[in-house]
Amino acid sequence: MGKNIRSREYYFTPRLDMIDMIPKTVEKVLDVGCGGGCTGLALKQTKNIQVVGIEIRHDIAEFAKKSYDLVLVGDVERIDLPFPPKYFDCIIYGDILEHLIDPWSLLKRHNAYLKTGGIILVSIPNVRYYKVLKKLIFVGRWDYVMEGILDIGHLRFFTLSNAKEMIEEAGYRILEVRKKFSKAQWLKLLNFCFMGTLSEFLAKQYIILAEKVLEV
Repeated sequence: MGKNIRSREYYFTPRLDMIDMIPKTVEKVLDVGCGGGCTGLALKQTKNIQVVGIEIRHDIAEFAKKSYDLVLVGDVERIDLPFPPKYFDCIIYGDILEHLIDPWSLLKRHNAYLKTGGIILVSIPNVRYYKVLKKLIFVGRWDYVMEGILDIGHLRFFTLSNAKEMIEEAGYRILEVRKKFSKAQWLKLLNFCFMGTLSEFLAKQYIILAEKVLEV
């Protein structure tokens, strides 16, 4: 596969699609897998809020430290957060859960740091995407790449139902699911003709908004 070198966009693209879903009442945000901090910076430009990040790469975390209130450097599955229970009112998991050994346990552990009624935002790739299935079924290949659904760093793979189940088991109620579709117009037309029944094969990624309703 060669050396694991990711593009600059991987670490320095603000997730405006996720920011758009964050309620205006949010004041304290935990950004898990914050990269270079562009998402938190964009958040701070819209309102005066506290943003804490977690990033495993020391070199990338140095960029986030310039704009975040605090950046914890290390493996999120090993870090004990230095905050009291129910401190945050929003936790962002932007394409990070699929990289973890046990994302189910992490979501449950972080539940304690989110206030009741607080929200989480989860961005997660869809392994049911038609291009992945096409290659698996017709070519017999499951090829890892540097970025994307079959990112070489992905340890876990999810369909929409699997992702929703994981989130709900961690004490959350799903409020909204947004699908990021393939940009091909003919695929959108085909899905329209099939009354939206192909959506889960055409979605490359899901963004899930959920509210904390239970302590776990």
